[in-house]
Amino acid sequence: MPDFSLPVARYRFTFRALTSIQFPAYAGSTWRGAFGHALRHTVCITREPDCRNCLLWRSCVYSQVFETPAGHEPLLQKVSAAPHPYIMQPLATSGRQYALGESFVLHLTLLGAAIAHLPYLIHAMRQVGERGIGKGDGRYALEAVAQETVAGGDVWQTIHTPGGSLQALPGSVPLIPPLPEQVRVVLQTPLRLLQEGTPIRSGRFNFQLFMNTVMRRISLLHAYHAGVELPGDFKALSQQAAGVALHAVDLHWHEWSRYSNRQQNKVQMGGLVGSFALVGAGLEDFWPWLWLGQWVHAGKGAVMGMGEYALHGEGEENPLCPPVTKED
Repeated sequence: MPDFSLPVARYRFTFRALTSIQFPAYAGSTWRGAFGHALRHTVCITREPDCRNCLLWRSCVYSQVFETPAGHEPLLQKVSAAPHPYIMQPLATSGRQYALGESFVLHLTLLGAAIAHLPYLIHAMRQVGERGIGKGDGRYALEAVAQETVAGGDVWQTIHTPGGSLQALPGSVPLIPPLPEQVRVVLQTPLRLLQEGTPIRSGRFNFQLFMNTVMRRISLLHAYHAGVELPGDFKALSQQAAGVALHAVDLHWHEWSRYSNRQQNKVQMGGLVGSFALVGAGLEDFWPWLWLGQWVHAGKGAVMGMGEYALHGEGEENPLCPPVTKED
């Protein structure tokens, strides 16, 4: 079993609408954009228009969290940015409209070293509410921040309310339970996988593609945000994954688009939703990766909440790992 050492901390932000707020059908891009602008405004002291020209680029909270610089690792030779150490879960707000006085929640996951930056992120989320979000720039006030006491335990403790101190808990590494005889993987938000620039739809989807994505993401998150290089023969694991069959496949394509300020155009962000089953025998080497992947998501747009999945044991109605996209 890999020696996973990436701490995970999950937070639940509760807000109260100060005006009418209307979110798009999938609110992940809206939250990410507003959060990024507010965080940069919160921590930037040089006001450089391009972060890459700033002397503080590799030590700034904004760049470490929102635009994590890539090093020279072999897995990142073809890209300019490392995986970011946060994930937003926007389903509770997606497609919703809130009236004055209504409360709503947003879940945020922090990984590794980014957990220490929580005070800055809370301040940024309060600034989002002051600046406005969604159609018409609806405003909100922060009511409380709660934290899951143990990763996957689904027990929450209030750690901050406005005017009070922050009593944050340390992050924890999710414990790996025994492998069930059969497991169903439920894709709760669109899983967008690309192969040579082409989106993978249900007809081309397979376990090898899925596991390659999960293992790569977990490995890079460890390297950049936990300072740990996970050992293992990933080429051999990938070849082994090619022999794992999918059962009871029920996948379909969900299309949505977001507006990119950088590209000044709409960007298609469709992905697969639904579920598929796996037989436990033969999954022993992949089970720890599958389990941890529930916290970090998979595929493109993970920081916006895409690629979220939950694992269900055979004959279980509830996931082995409680989801955090429902409104509590």
